[in-house]
Amino acid sequence: MGFWHTGYMEFHESTGLEKSFRPSKVWFSCQHCPSKFNTLDELRRHRFEAHPLARPMLFVRGIEVGATPFRVTRQLLASDIELGKATTASLNGEAVKLAELPMRLVQLSNDRVTVRLANDGAAASFELHVRIAREHDMAGVEAAFLAMARARILSIAAIEGFISECRPFQTADGYYDGICHYLYGVLAKERSSESGLLFDEYHQRYSRAADELKGFERPLAHIVRALVSFHFNHFDDAQMIAPTGRLQHAAVAFAGVLEGWPWHLERDAGDERSSALEDLLTDHETLRILRWAALGANELKACAADIAMQSKRGVPGYDRLKLVVMAAEALAARGDSAAARQTARELIGNLQTAAWAEALLARLVAEEYRE
Repeated sequence: MGFWHTGYMEFHESTGLEKSFRPSKVWFSCQHCPSKFNTLDELRRHRFEAHPLARPMLFVRGIEVGATPFRVTRQLLASDIELGKATTASLNGEAVKLAELPMRLVQLSNDRVTVRLANDGAAASFELHVRIAREHDMAGVEAAFLAMARARILSIAAIEGFISECRPFQTADGYYDGICHYLYGVLAKERSSESGLLFDEYHQRYSRAADELKGFERPLAHIVRALVSFHFNHFDDAQMIAPTGRLQHAAVAFAGVLEGWPWHLERDAGDERSSALEDLLTDHETLRILRWAALGANELKACAADIAMQSKRGVPGYDRLKLVVMAAEALAARGDSAAARQTARELIGNLQTAAWAEALLARLVAEEYRE
C-alpha cells in the first residue's frame, strides 16, 4: 500500500482520525433510479411520486430497506423510521401498532429483527441487523489501526495482530471486520507472496468491506468506501464519499471525462494536501493513478508513454480503464492524434466510456480541421 509499501509519507496524526477528514457534501440517492437529492424530504417526495408501489415500504434514515438485511450501527431516533403504504405491522411475529413501531425499533441495541408490513393488497418483510457500536469501541479500533500502520508493514501477521487488539471492542466488530476485508483485499490485489487469496478474490473482499462499513460515519470507513468505489469506477459515489483532496479530485475528473468533458488543463491545487489517512489506505496501483490524475493536460502529455506502458501490464481491468482514458487524453494533448484515436476506439463500445470516446474523437477531428 502507499504508506506501508513505499514509505510515501509520514503519518503524524496521533490523537485520532477526525483531523484528517473533511467531509464533502452529502447526497441522498434513489435506489430505483440515478437521481440524487439534497434533502431526505426531496428523496421521499420523489420516491412516492416517481416510483409508486402498492407494496408496503420501510425507510431508515431516508434509505429504503430492501430484500437484503439492513445494518444499523448508529443509535436510531423515532424520526429516522418512516413507513409507507402500510396499515398493519408486526415485529418478530408480534403485532405492533404502526405508531408504536418506530419507538420499538429505537429501543434495540443488539438484535436481529424482522419487520412485516401489510396493507389490503400486499405484504413485505424487512430484516434489520441492529448492532450499535459504542464510541469507545470505535475509537479503540481506530487506535489499533494507527498502531498497526505505524509499523509500516502490511502482512497477514499485522492484520491478525490488529484483529487481536480489536477483540475487546465487541460492539464495533463490524467496523474492524470491514477494515480487515479491505486490507486482505489489498494484499490479494497487490499479489503479496504471503496472501492466501487468489488475485481475483480481491473483488469480493473490497465489496464486502464497503458493505460492512456502510453504516459507520467515521473517517476511516469513508475513505475505505471511497477507495473501493473509485477502484470499481463508481466515480459519482467516490466523489461524494471521499474527503477533500487528491482522491476526490480524481473521482470528479474521471466522472467529468466519462460524460464527454476534456481533461482538466491545470494541475490539481490540492494534490499535495492529500490526507495522511487517505495515502495510508491507498494501494500501490491506485496511488500511481491518483498522482497522474492530479496532473493537468500539459503535464500529463509528458507521461503518455509511461501511462500507456502501465496499461499494458497485468493491472486489473478496472484500473486499466482509468489508465487507457488518461493515456488517450495525454496522447491527444501531445498532438499524437493517430495514437489517441486508436486508444479511444478501444473503449468506444464500452457503455461507460462511449460518451468519452465519441467526444475525444470529435475533438481530434475539430483540431485537425483547425490546422
